[in-house]
Amino acid sequence: MHDGIKQVTQVAGNSTPRNLLDDAFSITGTSHVTNSAGASRDAIIETPLHKVVVCNHIDSGTIRFQGPNHYAILDFGNGTCDAIATISIDNYSPRTITLP
Repeated sequence: MHDGIKQVTQVAGNSTPRNLLDDAFSITGTSHVTNSAGASRDAIIETPLHKVVVCNHIDSGTIRFQGPNHYAILDFGNGTCDAIATISIDNYSPRTITLP
């Protein structure tokens, strides 16, 4: 089973409807997944994700993934358009990862 709520709000580019390249969006929400064995996982956007149209990746925001025994924080950074993020599992030091 999978359920969730996602809210996407346009935060830039509203005044230039013919220019999509200056559009930016803020994404919030939560998700809950239960597998066939009954184990559940939650994903909570703790800091709104920020996505600009001209960037291939989310450039800022954090998601908390919570399982029955562990949790992880995925941090997309400070607003720089790149493929770099960090992940911290169970409050250990963050590790840098490259997004696909």
